[in-house]
This record gives sequence, C-alpha cells and structure tokens, in this order.
Amino acid sequence: MRYQNAIAIENTHRYKLRMKKNTLLSLVVITTLSKLSLGSVFTYKLEGYPKEISSCYAQTKMIGEKFQTATKTNVIHTECTKETETGFDFVIEYEAATKLDFTSTDYRFGGVYQKGRYEKIEDCQTNLPKQAEIFRTATGLEPMFSFCTNSGLSSVKPWEVIITAPGKSAMQPELGGFMVFTQPQKVTYSEIFNGLETALKRYDAVLADLVFSSKFPMGEASIHYFAKDHFSFSLEHVTKIPKIEQCVEQVEEAKSWFKDSQNPPFAIYCGGPEFGEFEVNVGVVERASFTHQNSVEKFKSFDECQQNRAEVISHYSGSSLHKTLGGLCSRDSEDHSFHVVIFKQAKS
Repeated sequence: MRYQNAIAIENTHRYKLRMKKNTLLSLVVITTLSKLSLGSVFTYKLEGYPKEISSCYAQTKMIGEKFQTATKTNVIHTECTKETETGFDFVIEYEAATKLDFTSTDYRFGGVYQKGRYEKIEDCQTNLPKQAEIFRTATGLEPMFSFCTNSGLSSVKPWEVIITAPGKSAMQPELGGFMVFTQPQKVTYSEIFNGLETALKRYDAVLADLVFSSKFPMGEASIHYFAKDHFSFSLEHVTKIPKIEQCVEQVEEAKSWFKDSQNPPFAIYCGGPEFGEFEVNVGVVERASFTHQNSVEKFKSFDECQQNRAEVISHYSGSSLHKTLGGLCSRDSEDHSFHVVIFKQAKS
C-alpha cells in the first residue's frame, strides 16, 4: 500500500510539473505572437502645419488622430517639435509591419524652381480645394493632410500647397519650369496655361499649376504637375525685331507651321521690349519638334530681309532630310545686321 501511494504521489508531482511547463510555454508563444503582431515603430515628420489652436501641444491629439485614421496604424506618440510664426512641426510615432510610403507635394528636391505659389495665404486657401481635387484625380489617393504653409524661401510668393496621402502613386508630384527673359506681350496667362496643359496630356501627365515669378533682370515659371517621369521644359527666343507689330505677325506665321504637328510648342508669343526690341518666344516640353539655323545671307535692315526672305527660304528648302517649315527675319546680335532664321522639322 505504501509503495502504491508513493507511486501515486510521484505521478501527481510529474503531472503538475508537466502542466507548469506547458503553461510557461504557452505564455512564451502568446508573448512572441503578440510582439510580432504589434510590428515595429516608425516616425513621420509633419512640418509647417498651420496653427489651428494656439497651443502646439493641444494640437498634437488632433494630428495623431488624423494620421491614425488615414493610415489605419496605431499611433503611439505625437510630439510638437517646433513653432514658427505661422505653423507647427510634429513628429508622429506609429506602429506598423513596415515603414509606410507617402505621396506628397512637399518637394524635398525642387531644384531651382520655386515651391511657393501664392503671395497671400488667402489666395492659397481659396485654391486649396481645387488643388486637392487635382491631387485625388491624378494619384487616386485620398489626402491625409491638406494645407497652406509659408516656407520662408521666397519673399514674393512664399505660400506653398502641401497635400499628402498615405500610399505610393505611380503619378508623382513633380516640379519643373523654365526661365523667362522678357515680359510676355499680346498673350494671356490662360493661353500659356492651356497650351502647357495640352502638351502635358500628350505625355499622360496632369498640370496642377503654372506660377510666374519676377527676378530682376529676368523671371521664371514654375510648373507643378503629376507624372510618371520628370520632364524638361524650355522657353527660347528665336528672333529679335524692332516693332511689336512685326513680332505679332511672326508669331501667327510660326503657329501655322505646327497645326499638324504631333508635338507642337506649348506656347509661341512675343516678349519684350528689351533694349527696344521684341522677341518671338517658343516654349517646348522635352525635345523640340523643330530645329532652327541662321541663313548665311545677311541684310542691312529688317525691311530688306523681308523683301528677300522668300528667296532665302526657297534656297534652304531643297534638303530631303529635313522638311523646311519656314523662316523669320531677325537681327544678328553680333553685327546688328539681319538674317533669316530657317526652321526645319526635327527628326522624329
């Protein structure tokens, strides 16, 4: 009997020990799985967010909730890191399996072109809904943060449009532009904008904004657009002539050359006056669909050049390699004589 009791006690002890080990093992497994499900902690920086509440610390809760709702992640901590005259900076700590991707108009590498679009915050706020809708249409993403901020990088047009959404779109916000050397004449902003918008559509891109800024002795145009690739833009003056009426005639003639072109210039207009002269400006996206060269023949005046222009164009039209589009009279910058600028179709 004693022997049997000893065996029973030993079996009971072993059973309890086995159960304890199983319980500890289960706790280890549950703890491990719990840690795996929580993921890692990452940070997101939000800079220049406008002051909606006087206290930066009071605004952190609202910022964190916005981020958590949009990203569907667990926000652990939101911290106010900086206060400027117009806004706050925040750092958001969030928990996720992997670091999130974002699509944003906050161009970190904007190059030489201006990120700012507006002189006044009121103008920026008025146009913000339109810009947010362009963002949605182009990227297919829903904005998480959409606001105007003053970067302090420009004294002329300091107010930027910042629209950010979680996710990485194939259509990315891009910033490009071109230099403007003379004041546009006899052309409206809408005409240039519409021409550029049409040109970008041929590349499956979306134009969001075209912003002109003056910088003595020249200016620049900043182009805000959405595309799968970054494009180059250029504005080149191709003639120098004495009178605005002559320039307008040249513009209309040049426009007629590209009516059937697959990639016409996005703008052809007069610029000036500069030192008493006007220029025909031609704007292109990527590679121009034309080339131009100065005729060897020179003339003493614009009128003499015009009288001989048809004959000069005829001389340069014999090539079977490049179709001649036409020619325009222009002053030579070196000796002040005039020559015919011959325009030919570029190789496709």
